[in-house]
Amino acid sequence: MSESNINLRETHIIGTRTRERIVSNHVCKALSLYGIYLTGLSSAYPDFRFVRVQPAISQILLCLSGEGNVLIDGQWKLCTGGMAYITPPGAVHAYYAIGEAPWEICWVTYGPEEQERFFAATRYPLLVQIDPYPLSQSIEGLYRESIGQAEPGVMQLWVQLLHSYTQRILVRQSANELRLQHIWDAVNADIAYPWSNMVLAERAGMSTEHLRRLCQHHLGCSPMKQVTMLRMRHAAVLLAHDAYSVEAVAGRVGYDNPYAFSTAFKRHMGVPPSSYRHHKYAPEQD
Repeated sequence: MSESNINLRETHIIGTRTRERIVSNHVCKALSLYGIYLTGLSSAYPDFRFVRVQPAISQILLCLSGEGNVLIDGQWKLCTGGMAYITPPGAVHAYYAIGEAPWEICWVTYGPEEQERFFAATRYPLLVQIDPYPLSQSIEGLYRESIGQAEPGVMQLWVQLLHSYTQRILVRQSANELRLQHIWDAVNADIAYPWSNMVLAERAGMSTEHLRRLCQHHLGCSPMKQVTMLRMRHAAVLLAHDAYSVEAVAGRVGYDNPYAFSTAFKRHMGVPPSSYRHHKYAPEQD
């Protein structure tokens, strides 16, 4: 079926039979740290249908079981268990459930502010084979925490995990990107280490200039700016727990000077670490 024969009018229909478990960035503030607008799991039936003509959002949709159709290159393609439908911003995409059994899917939706950073390598909708369960279990864990204890620190750990899985899906498996991913894995594993451009380049097996160009191309920032971002995210997790003082958090993420840490944290997060807990996690007032 050609695209001209497909109804591409904007459509957002969940349907009466479909059941969804959703966590938004209004309920879980930690989602906003990673540019995530919404995430959830759906048990979808044939009245479930979405068409986005000029989407500002980016989305990863993974199928656990059942069947649905997704739009790829103007054709409907079958999306079954173990497949992911990756839709970047600005690209027409559509999907709907088919069959008697529910189309069991999970999904993560990124807001427009993160589209270039996380979806720069993907310009058109893709349908790929993937193991859906690491991501689906992370979303399930976040959802259960959000309707249970709703402890901010625990929810942030779930968000960090599900974001890591989405990035693993998005990373194109080129040699350079794999080398970059190995660097950030090493940084996350020893966040307090005195990382420098030279050390990062040596770890990647390339020159500092080559590393700078790769980071600028794939991430839109310098290597050390990426390190700082990873440190601030780690600090945010620690600050979500009352047990850690600002000075202790600074040391745990590689800052000898708590004032330098506070300055960097405020620059990245918008508030100083001393008020972060209240600013991010205080209940919203009516």
